[in-house]
Amino acid sequence: MNNEKVISLPASTNYTAEQALQSALQAELADVMIIGYDFEGELFVRSSKMTRAEGLFMTEKARHWAMTGGTE
Repeated sequence: MNNEKVISLPASTNYTAEQALQSALQAELADVMIIGYDFEGELFVRSSKMTRAEGLFMTEKARHWAMTGGTE
């Protein structure tokens, strides 16, 4: 067996909100940002221990990650 790390596959596009949150809880994250829509279609945003500027920085990093196919 080689010495490569075993990695988890990305979250499924079929996850429910509860499944996605459970997956995040298992990752033991230090800081999080939750972005979603409620049942009325309103935007919902919550974060832990970060300012709006830090939240914007995180979303820009996530945007870059998505635009480059999931690589940093």
